[in-house]
Amino acid sequence: MLSTSNIDIVETLKLFKSANLPVSFIVPTRTGMEKSIMDATFEVREFLKQTNLHDFSRQEQGPENKIIIQTKMLSNDVVYETTTSLYRPNTKKGDPRIWISGLNKNAIPTDLVALIANRGALIAINCSKSNLNEILSTSNVIFKDLLSGLKVEMSEIAEELFGKICDVSKLGFVNTKRPGDTGVGYTLETLLGIQANSSKTPDYKGIEIKSGRLSSHSKGRTTLFSQVPAWEISNLKSSKDLLYKRGRFNEKKQRIQLFHELSVTKINSYDLQLETDMPQNSLHQIYVGGEEIEKDVTWKFEILQKRLLEKHKETFWITPQTKGRSGDPDEKFWYSK
Repeated sequence: MLSTSNIDIVETLKLFKSANLPVSFIVPTRTGMEKSIMDATFEVREFLKQTNLHDFSRQEQGPENKIIIQTKMLSNDVVYETTTSLYRPNTKKGDPRIWISGLNKNAIPTDLVALIANRGALIAINCSKSNLNEILSTSNVIFKDLLSGLKVEMSEIAEELFGKICDVSKLGFVNTKRPGDTGVGYTLETLLGIQANSSKTPDYKGIEIKSGRLSSHSKGRTTLFSQVPAWEISNLKSSKDLLYKRGRFNEKKQRIQLFHELSVTKINSYDLQLETDMPQNSLHQIYVGGEEIEKDVTWKFEILQKRLLEKHKETFWITPQTKGRSGDPDEKFWYSK
């Protein structure tokens, strides 16, 4: 499980993102090391599928259907030639498995290992035993030999949009075209010639534009997408059921309401929390305030991923400098970052 990694996954991911390298992660367990076996999690399976390396859904069970992929393993700044096996055993419903040959010689349990697609092969980097800041530098010999050709570059549409945004930036401070928080995005889109709409599709020729004040971006309060639960597999079957089951009566407004945030890492004031269910590839809202934990509603990972890719195949994040009081009709923005 990624949660057992001995280094910070988010900070590690940022390093790969800054180098424009698509990546997936695995963390070997002690049992996995001893048995030379690891679960191919949903994220790993999707990564292999999207990079055209392997589709587990098309693979038959049994050792005779095992797939071997040539792999370069990087650990302690040394590159090893090895192979990665992908298979579905005859037992346990054929749950997908992955194993990098020789991993137990180049890693320990809880090490974070990055997987990068390499033109029909794999590159595996033991992030826990590598100086990533140095390796991911464009001047590094290993980067030049292994990784430089794998970077994802901006599309032509992205280059076009980037040029338009640079032109807007050159205008300096401009008056908001709508007071309030929505003025940041509305003003930018107006200057870019984009008509406001409530569509779920991206803003500019397939590219999403996310703009907001520094305070909102720095605190992470930016909506990525919206997605209702999978009611058909949830214990609560509608928004109304959820409201009446978990909502609270507001004396002032004389109504039942449910306004709250959910987190995977902590329980909120409603005794609700998010729970990841890796075997079922699901995300649950759970209630922990009773004698037993109750699963209220469920989202499927593949649906969340589909929505994310629909909305954010390519995304620009823009933060303006501001003048004037937030929300005033004479507030000004300079789209500088």
